[in-house]
Amino acid sequence: MDAAAVIVRAAMQLDAIQLFCDIASEGSISGGARLHGVTQSAASQRLMALERELGTRLIDRGTRPIRLTAAGEAYRHGCADILRRYEALKRQISAPAGAISGVVKVAAIYSAGIDLLSRAEERFRAEHPRVKVRVEYLQPGRVHERVRDQRVDFGVISYPSKWRDVAAQPLRDEIMSVVCRADHPLAQREVLDPVSLLDQSLVGFDASLPIAGQISGYLRRNGGQPRLSHTFDNIDTIKAYLGHSDEAAILPFRAVRWEVEDGLLAGIRLEPRLTRPVAVVTPLQRSPSAAAAALIEALIADDTANPEPEPAAPAVPT
Repeated sequence: MDAAAVIVRAAMQLDAIQLFCDIASEGSISGGARLHGVTQSAASQRLMALERELGTRLIDRGTRPIRLTAAGEAYRHGCADILRRYEALKRQISAPAGAISGVVKVAAIYSAGIDLLSRAEERFRAEHPRVKVRVEYLQPGRVHERVRDQRVDFGVISYPSKWRDVAAQPLRDEIMSVVCRADHPLAQREVLDPVSLLDQSLVGFDASLPIAGQISGYLRRNGGQPRLSHTFDNIDTIKAYLGHSDEAAILPFRAVRWEVEDGLLAGIRLEPRLTRPVAVVTPLQRSPSAAAAALIEALIADDTANPEPEPAAPAVPT
């Protein structure tokens, strides 16, 4: 086999490895196919060819989402290292001095803020046009799994101390506030404490989420017994519910900033102060790539990410 043929075969093998890793990350053959711009049938054929070459099944196709076999898990971990080394080699050989390139995969909790990550990603791409960023929004447990299993470069998650098997780097301590409809009686208050919420019905988070326990413990410690009328599993649903109810919630003010500015919701300062720690989490035994490290730095450097509630405007006499 001549040198050109060897190079072509190596490129095809790398493409097959990347396709397999993307199928594993997406949890479906169709998802991996979409990332590679090929049909599901073509992706399935490439995967089967890879399995024939290895002499073993890599994926259990009988589950939805699909799961890796034990051999598939071992192969994915090894391939992830191969792909990182190959990307590093390409940057070393072909990139201009100081330039970085590659793909950065991020998993984030919904309430980390699509607006925040989108804004940071937009600025980052302007500075590093050779880098592609892929962000998926998941429940905290799934973000943790993606990072722990090295299916993404890093995650953005709240209350990082809950997750012991990933490395955490503080991103910000989000200021929590009482949130209600803009014309709610509470909206005219400048400051609220837990005792003042004793007679107020609250909307909260599902008990399975770390934020639920933190808010509940804060209220009890400060003289307020939480009385939850409804619970939901994400901030967007809570915001939508508050806009049409007489209830209130305790939420990160950053997550409602735009609704407050548009006059749809009100955010009232909460005393004693309560914050929600948000962190970047990475796999324990793996250093971020140059591209991932640069994106993490851009997120940490964002000084507009943690606004505070402004005092309520005085009521206009009628």
